[in-house]
Amino acid sequence: MLFGGFLVSYFMLRYGSSVCAIGAPAWPKEGYPVGLALATTNTLILISSSYTMVRAVLASEKHDEKTFSRFMGYTIFLGLLFLCVKIGEYALKIHHGYFPRSPFMEANPGLNIFISFYFVLTGFHGLHVVIGILWNWLLKRGAPRRIASPAFARKVEYAGLYWHFVDVVWVFLFPLFYLI
Repeated sequence: MLFGGFLVSYFMLRYGSSVCAIGAPAWPKEGYPVGLALATTNTLILISSSYTMVRAVLASEKHDEKTFSRFMGYTIFLGLLFLCVKIGEYALKIHHGYFPRSPFMEANPGLNIFISFYFVLTGFHGLHVVIGILWNWLLKRGAPRRIASPAFARKVEYAGLYWHFVDVVWVFLFPLFYLI
């Protein structure tokens, strides 16, 4: 619901306002290259983490603690790597004055709106990644005692669904902020 509300607001501003419309001088041009390489890297990281999460879910269903622990560890590592890349991208943007209400942004109202949406939506997404990492870590930590339980496999499956939700949200954010 939260992401949906922000995305609808983004679309309404992007396509309904002359200051924010595609091609408006103050709004980034389509295919805006700043951060594209980092965002593409993050997309590949999250897609890879979806694969490792699926492998962890399958291992939990087979009660294979060693394989589960390995793939859940990979998923956690990739989530942390995603956050590191995103923090690096934030630092780069802030260093160059690309943050809401900076003097450069104040002179460009459309760009100020764009960068505000960028930080809010990617920040909320990052928060969801942190929650997913913590959830996965708790499951990994509890695996030695609970891996044989069918209830444990369901919990891992729920965590997997959440992790895939986080990935799907990124699949929407990536083109909105970097390609369109």
